[in-house]
Amino acid sequence: MGNDKPNGNGKNGNSNGHGKKFLFISEIGCVGDLAYQVQSEGSKVRYCVLDKYEKTVSDGFVEKVDDWEKSVDWADIIVFDDIGFGSAAEKLRREGKAVVGGTPLSDKLEFDRDFGQEELKKAGINTLPYWDFSSFDEAIKFVKANPGRYVIKPNGKAQNDKVLSFVGQEEDGLDILNMLERYKKGWGNKIRRFQIKKFVSGVEVAIGAF
Repeated sequence: MGNDKPNGNGKNGNSNGHGKKFLFISEIGCVGDLAYQVQSEGSKVRYCVLDKYEKTVSDGFVEKVDDWEKSVDWADIIVFDDIGFGSAAEKLRREGKAVVGGTPLSDKLEFDRDFGQEELKKAGINTLPYWDFSSFDEAIKFVKANPGRYVIKPNGKAQNDKVLSFVGQEEDGLDILNMLERYKKGWGNKIRRFQIKKFVSGVEVAIGAF
């Protein structure tokens, strides 16, 4: 057919009957490029961005919806683009929907650093020494009593704000102490729990499974 356009796999999309209906859900609008690509390959797309400050992301490129749950029955495939949606994704799977996204377990691995470290240990993976805190004052006392080079890593949703993770550069830990004081004054309401981890020089790696 003259109007058929090949998609990224060299196959035709919606115009010859192969298109699907995709519903994309994002907290801060991270998956607009994929939604647009899927649409360009012939499928129908609806996109919901939850954060009120990011809602206009991808406006004009794909159809946007404010309430993604109202589009669940419409969709053939539902895509959650980040952590925090595990329970919703699992519920939809039990209902027979095709879902791309996490699970309650994957959310816990991300949000709860202690749990993640323990799971690594169970798998026989060496982990670095770390200490958990819910008090900046206690963390400051710890670093003063145990000078060294450390890394600060928030727990929970605060870890999504990458500016809140800090890699110390000084062997006496003075920069860590300064950052803890700053966090205490400016981020105390957002950072409820955090880890101080021993610094080791190396290459950071990540593994994803789909």
